[in-house]
Amino acid sequence: MNAAEKAFNVVKKKINGAEIALILGSGLGALADEAKNRKEISYDKIPGFAKSKVPGHSGKLISGTIASRKVIIMSGRIHYYEGHPMEKLVLMIEVLAKMGVKKLIVTNAGGAVKKSFKVPSLMLINDHINMIGDNPLIGGAHFIDLSDAYDAEYRKIVKAAAKKIKIKINEGVYLALSGPSYETKAEIRMVRTLGADAVGMSTVPEVLVAKKLGMRVIGISCLTNYACGVTGAPLSHKEVLESGKQISKNFILLIKGILSSKKF
Repeated sequence: MNAAEKAFNVVKKKINGAEIALILGSGLGALADEAKNRKEISYDKIPGFAKSKVPGHSGKLISGTIASRKVIIMSGRIHYYEGHPMEKLVLMIEVLAKMGVKKLIVTNAGGAVKKSFKVPSLMLINDHINMIGDNPLIGGAHFIDLSDAYDAEYRKIVKAAAKKIKIKINEGVYLALSGPSYETKAEIRMVRTLGADAVGMSTVPEVLVAKKLGMRVIGISCLTNYACGVTGAPLSHKEVLESGKQISKNFILLIKGILSSKKF
């Protein structure tokens, strides 16, 4: 029995399966409070997994309903920079697949590289650049097609939902670095040159495994701060969490709008 099967055998006894899953990034955990008929299990009770030590990640796997849709919520995630190997980082994606998940909404807190993007605000991810320095698919011949990593049809649903509830949403490329240190001014100049609109320290490993397992993916970044050198202001995780709280209402409205769509 492999690690995913062991974890699945524990999880399935505690929470319900669903077709839709959400991964909540730093400061975005308030969405989990919207779930009705809630069941949960702490990450540290799941074999092979772990709780994040980073503030803003509660570390629970939750099932319930939001906007009358059955969902599974990862309230927080663990990160590569915490010293976890890639296989532990993406274990929960494999468990979600065994729980019946076909559609994944993955979110994160990111730094805006574009000064024209308001902070705090939301950015719909239309593509990514992986510069974490590792890939969870290493170890197998997983030659997956990433030409539509962030589902084009689902991006239309997100934009329509944002328009309906009158929320401004940016759209762009997300670049992932390993962290945990924030980027230097020179690194952000590099990021901008490479064509990224936002930068962060997560998301890409989960998306890669989700695509390998046949899931359709929506990616949303909460732009909590401007990246280093964009404004000259110092960076802190406290700012990330505070900005997450500020944008939380719009974020929850947007997710409910997506889940309410008959096309999703």
